[in-house]
Amino acid sequence: MPNATLSATEKQQRRVEAAIEQLRVVVVKSRGSAAVAEEAADAIEQLNALYAEIKDVFTAEDVRYANVLRGYLGERLAAHEPKASHTKKAKRKGDKLDHCWRCKTPVDERFNDECPSCSEKAYKWRVCPVCAACGCQRAGKVLI
Repeated sequence: MPNATLSATEKQQRRVEAAIEQLRVVVVKSRGSAAVAEEAADAIEQLNALYAEIKDVFTAEDVRYANVLRGYLGERLAAHEPKASHTKKAKRKGDKLDHCWRCKTPVDERFNDECPSCSEKAYKWRVCPVCAACGCQRAGKVLI
């Protein structure tokens, strides 16, 4: 079906689907090599820009799938790095999980950064060193 006959909403949905598909392709490529890291960063940046532009077109399933893909991407790129042992950190007051909510990386000494955007006085969100997850995604400020 030609794009000229599509409504504006359908065109936006196609843009969303294409951006998510681009991320999926990068995730598949990342299985064999870490050389796709720059391409992955571009795909993530484009998807977040699209989310900021037309947030209402993204369905809950689109958001969930994009975050699942981002988690797999982080895991796969981390698997290409040299193996190292890490010291696990104890759960803080208010933490529900002892691992990253998106990629399941155990909280260890690498979790040093706190997100200034989504952290509050009562609770400071840690940024995952593997997939860059924090509370911004859960709050809907950014997609992935």
